[in-house]
Amino acid sequence: MRHILLTAWFFLLLASFAQAQSSVIDSLQKMIARGKRDSTEASAYISLANEFSRSDMAAAKRCSFSAVLLSRQLNLPVRLSAAYSNLATLNAQTNQPDSARYYLDLLKDLANEYPINRIRSNYNLTAGIFYRKQGNYKASLPYMLEGLRLYILEGNKLGMAGQDLNIGNDYLDMSEYRNAMIYHLKALGLFEELGNKRGLSFCYSAIGGDFIKLDQFSKALPYIQKSLALKDELNDKKGKADSYISLGGIQEGLQHPENALASYMEALSINKELHLTIEEAKTDLKIARLYEKRNDANNAKAYFSGSKALFLQLGDTAYLAAVTAEIANRQNNLTRQEATEKTFISALSTSIRMGDKNSEINNYKYLSDFYAKNGQYDKALVYNEKYHNETDSLQNKELQLQVRTLEQQYNLEKKEKEISLLKKDRLLYQANLQKQEIFRYGALVFFLLLVAIGFLVMARYRVVHKARRLLEIEKIRNNIARNLHDDIGSTLSSINILSKVALQQADGNINVSRDLEKIKNRSFTIMESMSDIVWAINPDNDPLDKTLLKMREFAGTILEPAGIGFTFSEVGKLSDLKLGVEERKNFYLIFKEAINNTVKYSKATSIDVVLHKTAHQFLLKIADNGKGFDSRKQYSGNGLKNMQSRASEMNAVFEIDSAPGAGTRVCVALPIT
Repeated sequence: MRHILLTAWFFLLLASFAQAQSSVIDSLQKMIARGKRDSTEASAYISLANEFSRSDMAAAKRCSFSAVLLSRQLNLPVRLSAAYSNLATLNAQTNQPDSARYYLDLLKDLANEYPINRIRSNYNLTAGIFYRKQGNYKASLPYMLEGLRLYILEGNKLGMAGQDLNIGNDYLDMSEYRNAMIYHLKALGLFEELGNKRGLSFCYSAIGGDFIKLDQFSKALPYIQKSLALKDELNDKKGKADSYISLGGIQEGLQHPENALASYMEALSINKELHLTIEEAKTDLKIARLYEKRNDANNAKAYFSGSKALFLQLGDTAYLAAVTAEIANRQNNLTRQEATEKTFISALSTSIRMGDKNSEINNYKYLSDFYAKNGQYDKALVYNEKYHNETDSLQNKELQLQVRTLEQQYNLEKKEKEISLLKKDRLLYQANLQKQEIFRYGALVFFLLLVAIGFLVMARYRVVHKARRLLEIEKIRNNIARNLHDDIGSTLSSINILSKVALQQADGNINVSRDLEKIKNRSFTIMESMSDIVWAINPDNDPLDKTLLKMREFAGTILEPAGIGFTFSEVGKLSDLKLGVEERKNFYLIFKEAINNTVKYSKATSIDVVLHKTAHQFLLKIADNGKGFDSRKQYSGNGLKNMQSRASEMNAVFEIDSAPGAGTRVCVALPIT
């Protein structure tokens, strides 16, 4: 009965939200129906267009055009500028760039004729959105900044909040994440102050997008969920599509491809319904990439082709260059080298001109792979270094820390304001009690207030102190991981590539070739070991699910090429388990050594891996059906000794059970509290 009541309450709540929006639309339509042909009616048409722009683009265009006609008739330049702005933006969103440019030019002429701040603000906002829709973020940003300056001069907080949001979005797409978070948090504060739910929904979505770009998917998820809930409440279909795209990106990052595909398909359905061609094309591209990751070549090809066809309709944009480069990267072969090279270089030039940093980095990778496949290792090395330099710059852990610190600082200031308001309320309550001459109760409330404030101050001090300590530790680990990766990793990578180049230039000298082959193989081995060390140190990999994912990936990489089937089972609630850095490293290296031994010596055809969490132990069991060996004998190799030593370092019990012809079983039992 309780479930039935909750379900009924939920649907009643949804109905009330829909009714609220419907009542706004009905009220505006009644205002228009009076037929007074005055400024109020022109404003009603503009407001109605704004309501429809999130769910019915055709109706939004009709209302905006009616506002144009009436504003021209009544000579209302400010309202006319708003109507032009709506029509330019709506046409840009529905793949009518010529119409969008036409209304943008009309708005520009109007701003020149009437130097009014509101009209100039509308023009700068609209021009910024127009160039943003083309993917030209460098061209968009100056208009957005000028629009913000004009709104500040007006003292228009709603306009300021919207422009802060737009500027943050431009910085996000230009991969300037710190600036993006600064402006998104400014917008969030203003929309909270104004109580504007639609603006809040955009801000939550934008801040979630900031964390997605930094691969902090767990941080992004609550923001996207809050955004989606508000967009449902407001019946904002276009906004829901954007939130589903972000949700799909999070699900991809958390390794839930089926859920990600479902979210992208939801977004695609909405974009098709609203005839949002640009968004439809971008969604097709995301779906194609996801299918490609899942090795579904047919579906990937279909969605890549569909995305390219839609971008061709839109004209010469950064998106068309990006998707063309992606398709070329997948199709390049020896018979089309020159055309493929030109495609990549053209795409790189477009992404740099438009300020699309992500596409620029992808194009460096495509060029590096292309030249490596065609034996041009000197060029491959140049673009490989550019790719790694730009990637390291964007994934800089210090930058991620700065973004997270900005968010924490914003939340901390918000809490301090709430505490300040609480103090004022308590003092007012005390004053009221004193007026009623109930001194004893007033004194008691005052005492409780002091206790509460003292508790909050102490709690806040402990939280801040602990947070600072954790940030310091995390920063040290980040610095170590980054230095290992940047200094040693890049040097080893260069040695490996240069040895390959030198091998080609050995001119048949057997001794030189043998030595160079050793250099290449040993540098690759060291690179793998360095990768494991950097992975273990990096605090982003502390969650156990990251360790389990790496174990699965390693097993698949080693066992599948060797023709060994394997199963990977998890028993118990592993998500509650936390391992320290040393425990996580030793646990993974024992697993890695056991898998390598199976491939090298066992001649097994199958292997079973079981991870089992009990009340007091975390068990790793690895069993194969190979030829086995006499585990009672002493062997000269270091593999078994290393596994025993690593188990001892983390106070774990290590057991190995094997006999000739009976397979091998390895068990590691780690005590937990």
